[in-house]
Amino acid sequence: MRPVLLAVDDHQPRWVARLDELHLLTPLRVLLIVLVAVILTAALQRVVNRLLRRTFGLAQRFDREDGIRLEARQQALASSLRSALVGVVWAIAVITVIGEFDVNIGAFVATATVIGGAVGFGAQTLIRDVIAGFFVLAEDQYGVGDEVDLGHASGAVERITLRTARLRDGDGRIWHVPHGNVVRVANLSKSAQAAISLEVARSMPIDRLTEVAEGLCDELADDPVASPLLAGRPRAVGLTEVRDDRLLFRLVVPTVQGQNEAVRRVWRQHALAAFGDGRLSPPSAGSTTVVIQPPEPAVPPDTMP
Repeated sequence: MRPVLLAVDDHQPRWVARLDELHLLTPLRVLLIVLVAVILTAALQRVVNRLLRRTFGLAQRFDREDGIRLEARQQALASSLRSALVGVVWAIAVITVIGEFDVNIGAFVATATVIGGAVGFGAQTLIRDVIAGFFVLAEDQYGVGDEVDLGHASGAVERITLRTARLRDGDGRIWHVPHGNVVRVANLSKSAQAAISLEVARSMPIDRLTEVAEGLCDELADDPVASPLLAGRPRAVGLTEVRDDRLLFRLVVPTVQGQNEAVRRVWRQHALAAFGDGRLSPPSAGSTTVVIQPPEPAVPPDTMP
């Protein structure tokens, strides 16, 4: 038999060849790959934290956003970004380590592609919810404590994650709304004014209605409960709609952010007092009239022509 000669790379250093003879080169390469992955993971985490801290610091400086809410958004976004980047880094590291043991990674890559495609197709709703939740947090569309209307449900936000938002409505019911199903968002806590409609009888003179409405605006501005919640002077806009039995008069009340409903509660008390002392005339209640006609008398057969 002819001896088998091993090919030796003339450009390879002597110490590398010696490590290969001792079967230590592959373990050292694996150790180096793991070390690089650990260092890269730590560096990416620090870069993500610093980038988000600087971004949200600018947002707080210009928008004067609440610090606690800003910190919660920063932590949620940093956690999701770190998880995604760390997953990519370690997936590449594992594939590279497998290749160091002379294993054909083509089969693994093909299998992972097929499985990933199947999982991605089956979990497309979940992925859509997570991506939508990421932008909800990044754009601060709503957060914990906000009064929101998400179309499917409305109420106060108690908890928000990358996938769902948990709301509690006025009846105490808990709603879990996936972000991907939300088409429109109405954040009532960020509204800076409350639009109030005053409904009165159609027979009431417009001049008298305007005078009473302006007086109610002055009472609301001087109210000890409502005045700290106002951001400006309430004003009467005017007549907005005429119906068969009533007139709709619109008023606009600038409020402190998130205090719309509290101002409306005080306004209802003043409006109820105005109806009670006769300054305003309530619209007539709708009624339904049912007309019952007696049946026509039957005609005897012998009288029929």
